[in-house]
Amino acid sequence: MTNAGTSSVTNAAVRAEPAGIGSAGARDPLAREVKLLGALLGQVIVEQAGAELFETVEAIRRAAIAARRGDDPDAADRLDTAVAETTTDPDRAAAVIRAFALYFQLVNLAEERHRVRTVARRRRAAQAETPHDSLAGAVASLRRARNPADIDALVGRLSISPVMTAHPTEARRRTLLLALRRCAALLTRLDDPRLTPDEDADTRRGLREEITLLWRTAELRADAPTPLDEVRTALVFFDETLFSLVPRIYRALDRALDPPPARGSARAAGPAADSGRSGTRPPRVPAFVHWGSWIGGDRDGNPSVTADLTERTLRLHADHLLRGYEAVATRLMQTLAVHVEGDGPSRALASRLGRDAEELPETDRTVRRRFPDEPFRRRFGFVAERLRRTRAHLTGAALPTAGRYESPADLLAEIGEIQAALDGEGLARVAWGEVQDFRWQVETFGFHLASLEIRQHAAVHRAALERVDRAAEPSAEVSPGVSLGEVLATFRALAALQSRFGVAAAHRVVISFTTSASDATDVLRLAKLAAGDAEPPVIDVVPLFESADALEAAGDILEELLSDEAYRRHVEARGSRQEVMLGYSDSNKESGFLAANWLLHRAQASLVAAARRCNVELTLFHGRGGAIGRGGGPTHRAILAQAPGSVDGRLKLTEQGEVIAARYANPEIASREFDLLTGAVLLASTPEHDATLAAALDEGSAVLDELAASARKAYRALVYDDPGFAEFFRAATPIEEIARLRLGSRPAARAAARAAQEAPRIEELRAIPWVFAWSQARIDLPGWYGLGSALDAYRAAHGEPGLDRIASLYRRWPFLASVLDNAELGLARADMGVARRYAALARNRGDERRWRAIEAEHARAVRLLLRVAGRDRLLDGSPALQRAIALRNPYVDSLSGLQVRLLEKLRQLPGDDPSRDRLLRLVQLTVNGVAAGLQSTG
Repeated sequence: MTNAGTSSVTNAAVRAEPAGIGSAGARDPLAREVKLLGALLGQVIVEQAGAELFETVEAIRRAAIAARRGDDPDAADRLDTAVAETTTDPDRAAAVIRAFALYFQLVNLAEERHRVRTVARRRRAAQAETPHDSLAGAVASLRRARNPADIDALVGRLSISPVMTAHPTEARRRTLLLALRRCAALLTRLDDPRLTPDEDADTRRGLREEITLLWRTAELRADAPTPLDEVRTALVFFDETLFSLVPRIYRALDRALDPPPARGSARAAGPAADSGRSGTRPPRVPAFVHWGSWIGGDRDGNPSVTADLTERTLRLHADHLLRGYEAVATRLMQTLAVHVEGDGPSRALASRLGRDAEELPETDRTVRRRFPDEPFRRRFGFVAERLRRTRAHLTGAALPTAGRYESPADLLAEIGEIQAALDGEGLARVAWGEVQDFRWQVETFGFHLASLEIRQHAAVHRAALERVDRAAEPSAEVSPGVSLGEVLATFRALAALQSRFGVAAAHRVVISFTTSASDATDVLRLAKLAAGDAEPPVIDVVPLFESADALEAAGDILEELLSDEAYRRHVEARGSRQEVMLGYSDSNKESGFLAANWLLHRAQASLVAAARRCNVELTLFHGRGGAIGRGGGPTHRAILAQAPGSVDGRLKLTEQGEVIAARYANPEIASREFDLLTGAVLLASTPEHDATLAAALDEGSAVLDELAASARKAYRALVYDDPGFAEFFRAATPIEEIARLRLGSRPAARAAARAAQEAPRIEELRAIPWVFAWSQARIDLPGWYGLGSALDAYRAAHGEPGLDRIASLYRRWPFLASVLDNAELGLARADMGVARRYAALARNRGDERRWRAIEAEHARAVRLLLRVAGRDRLLDGSPALQRAIALRNPYVDSLSGLQVRLLEKLRQLPGDDPSRDRLLRLVQLTVNGVAAGLQSTG
């Protein structure tokens, strides 16, 4: 954080850039951008808070770097002294925290820009040689093993369904996110070598202005967001990225399916060189991305999500989407200036224009006057007007609605007619280019944007049916804050929404903590009861298996459910398709990292077998979070590691919290994510891949059974069997401060009825704050605990050859490789030196023993994991990530030191002390900063 005119320390601020970069200066664009952003922030700090604060920040930063280097024996003491002095003045502490937190936000932007440059560089290199981990590489691999008909069949059944959730793991306010996007745009502009000196200076001025505004922007929310606030936040990503991203995804696969040019041929040798290639022919790729959302539909533990709110959510979806369609149609009206002479347009197009004139005479007069000999422009003028009227109908806007589209199928029929007419006019490139992009968008988003899914806890449905059987009043409470009437209203709302927006808009009901087949049939019974004499809504029941017992019995429960005659008729009416969700977060919290992963893998295999026996098409829905302790990690590797037969062209997964911003805020990064995702799904859906996985599974099952049992025993002994552990957790982490951060609209614990002053038990605590708190304390326990004990126990039983066997499986089994590599990342992110200071906050009897157990398990896991992986240090196989963590650590250390000191002060204050709120706010500011520095929350 430097300022050109302050002192000699100003240049020191960027000598140890915290993002895996060196000091290559102008030759290293990432280093250059970090240096620029640090310099601009330094100037802003001096301007807004004075040189003295800047010097304080620099003193802490330099001491933290020196302490990490280990060559200055006094550095750690200097850091402690500087932190202690800072925390004596709340205003100064807030400013220092703000400085480090904002620096991380800006560095993260620079890293994002560098990812974009890397993606672009890879794409340019792909012109010479296809990367193996790209979509084109996946198709090339398929060509070597499958015939064209098999590949077309696989593409035809391809289905990828990302589901946005409002799980509160995004610590940043929407205001901050939008401001950072403006900074990103300016940073992108600076990367343009064509900028004139004046344009460059103006861009830098704009960046300095935005950083000044960021400095003055409150990091913390004044109030918890409402569910509708969360809906609007998600729609930012739709507006900025997702709407335009979809055609790029399909075009990339369509292009990859083009036959490779003959060796030695010149693709551009003549006017027909590209004939038959993507954009000149009807596409070979269907709309295979199906967006879903829980935001505005997820009721589990959140009584704020009501039937009325769900209806308002879909209106918001439709408003954003139809405005997007109208803009596309208007743009096409402006660009398709095709002059048609002679017999005029095709008969179908002429007939459609005639009907348009009858139904929309005012629009006809306007477009006929503007485009008398340009029928395609007139046609899209009518499309835009019909879309405007459709939006008015769906959202209740005070606009004319006559002449609207009744369904997306009507719009698609018109687009198809336009494409046929363009093709007939010799304009195939136009028909299968931009007009096809529009068609893909409509096929993907319909009139609803994302399928809104209803989630509710199985116990709520059971309680509702009990009240119905007792003829209870609708006002009877079935769960804290939820009445019987509200449960029934949810199903009536589904029917109403399907009538207005179509069945695709909302038809899935996800049942949290499913433990029996009756939990699924309860949903159908409630839907019929709610409908009364009316037709019940169309429903697809999605059981969610989360607990260890439920995951163990998942296959049996599914088979029992599909053997129920009434339910089987229901499934057959829905195309003999069944979706099942697997919960990664709560299973991990209950059983620990290694045991949960093995439970989930075995559950996949048992569900696949059950579905095959029952002749039902199964889609597995993976409820993965961003953190390792909640199923996070590289998604494309996780796909290739799924149980044999569990993908088969279909993938559905949750996208949560800060992961949404990380993957979808930037179009280039989002495109690369889908490139990896789609390629992995294709490769994971071949018989060859399944055969390889099946062989490894047969060989490794007994090994994993043993490892998982030992890991679960060690994890449960620490977390659940020790009655004092819950209090240790609350003392050694900022869990209580995180719970009050107002990250999301739902509470941190499921037992909302407990006394407000009573801390929830670990069983009641949601998985997100559980993981978030361990991350803040630099322990990351949910991502690795139990692994060391498992490997140690296996070695004790089987000797060194046992570890050799695990090492061999690690090299050959994608599942085990993915699990252990994710654990390696969790172990590398954990820092026992810093974590020891958090553990020192826990001072009850036995807490020192508990900390020693954690410390010993970390050391054991590191030592034995390195033995199995054949590496000398953690992340030696990922040097860029290894260096990034190492270079960020000193900066995060600064905030961690402030956080520990502030927690200690806060907890020493009596409950009625007026300074508690101020100290709490400071702790929460450090939480935001550490999350930005680690790029991880829950």
